[in-house]
Amino acid sequence: MKRLTTRLSIALLLGLFSALASRADFSAGMKAYQHRDFPTALKLLKEDGSSDSAYLLGIMYYRGEGVRPDKAEAIRWLRRAADKGHVRAQNNLGMIYDKGDGVPLDLKEAAAWYRKAAEQGHAQSQFDLGLMYTNGEGVPKDRKEAVKWLRKAARQGHVGARKLLTVMGEQ
Repeated sequence: MKRLTTRLSIALLLGLFSALASRADFSAGMKAYQHRDFPTALKLLKEDGSSDSAYLLGIMYYRGEGVRPDKAEAIRWLRRAADKGHVRAQNNLGMIYDKGDGVPLDLKEAAAWYRKAAEQGHAQSQFDLGLMYTNGEGVPKDRKEAVKWLRKAARQGHVGARKLLTVMGEQ
């Protein structure tokens, strides 16, 4: 029993050190990014493996910061972050599919990504999902569901959601 406890303690400590090292890589990568040292940022962020690093790499590839702009590569990194629950990556993928930016326009896919972010409380995604339900784009037209998401966004101060609710007579 004592050996098992010792092994578990060692495993937990190794996991903790690994997590701390990972955050250190992200912090160093972010610092390099902020100083526009893109080659260093790319190297550190790719080594890190966190959802924050994957998100930032997606942004760098999308904007062409330190690399040739590459929307396919940007989407790959954003998807990696989004699959780990990164709310901004989920919202960005929703926007990309909503606009057909570097991918075929796919409103169902956009709605799915907006929903993931909206369920985590992302106000813009809540608004976008509410708008999709209002218009029946990518999801069935459903006023009740639209109002639900628009109210959530409005409660967070989203001006567009407040205005749309007013227009709909649903203040």
